[in-house]
Amino acid sequence: MLNDLSISALQSALDGLSQRQQAISDDIANVNTPYYRARSVAFEGSLKQALANGDDPLSANATVTFSNAQPGLNGNNVNLTQETVDSAKTEMSYELALRAVSDRFSLTRTAIKGA
Repeated sequence: MLNDLSISALQSALDGLSQRQQAISDDIANVNTPYYRARSVAFEGSLKQALANGDDPLSANATVTFSNAQPGLNGNNVNLTQETVDSAKTEMSYELALRAVSDRFSLTRTAIKGA
């Protein structure tokens, strides 16, 4: 019961969100680094496809891409405003996924106590 599809999907989502937050943090840390290119992480499509195909959600892969946004004078293309917004969105998504995991384990704990 603890190793079911929903837990695997949530684990995959948490992994992808963690990778995204790391990329955002790296982008923000390098906002003034000459010729640094911002990165983005996408995993939702791969996770959705794995679930639709009946594959193990943990087989979903996150894809890292470099931004093609126009660079500034120093060759850096990090948009601090966008990175800040993306960071807040990612943090909220991560907290939501953690809540879902917590709720799932609470249900399991309740079922075990009632048995």
